[in-house]
Amino acid sequence: MKQGSAIPWMVFVWAIATAMPAWAGEYESGFGFGISVPDIWLVLTRNEVIESADHFRGESGESSADQGSDGLGSVPLPMRQAVYERVRSGEMEMFYRRPEKPGRFVDNVNVMKQFADLPNTQKQVVGICRALPTEFSRIFGRPIAVDVCEMRERIGRRALYLQFDGAVPGTTTLHYQLQHGLGETLVFTATTAIANLPRVMSEFEGMISSIRIH
Repeated sequence: MKQGSAIPWMVFVWAIATAMPAWAGEYESGFGFGISVPDIWLVLTRNEVIESADHFRGESGESSADQGSDGLGSVPLPMRQAVYERVRSGEMEMFYRRPEKPGRFVDNVNVMKQFADLPNTQKQVVGICRALPTEFSRIFGRPIAVDVCEMRERIGRRALYLQFDGAVPGTTTLHYQLQHGLGETLVFTATTAIANLPRVMSEFEGMISSIRIH
């Protein structure tokens, strides 16, 4: 497994309820797979991210209320900028659950293609799992606990599964890497408010089980 290949980019969506989202359902990804997305979820398109560029690039003059743990302002600016650039360039796709209350953290899933291989031996898995808490803590700037780190099988393929503290306090991240081809993995990362974890975990597992790789 290439160094760093288990380190996903996290996405934290805020202030997107004002955009005009595309409805989810049967979705065909630009990364070469189909997926069933629950109707309660929406698709954040490249155009919508571009229209909200000021929020992602830190140029919107956010109020103090926006800087709290529920706002995009709580996400480090370099990470926000990286998210913006990846979605804008087509390197990342994003789904999000329709917010129940304005201004709250929005449960979301991002999808990427990564040029890496999954670990082939138990020793490699153990090494990755040991390194991740330190690496995530360095990236997010606060202590991050990794609750689950293991190999699973999904849609007939080997998959690396992680569950760990989200970068925004009060959130949890669920993460799958599926082998897509030699030297290539599909990366699915869900981040949810802790209170919504059982619901989002069920919906996320349903999405993963529905994947149809072309």
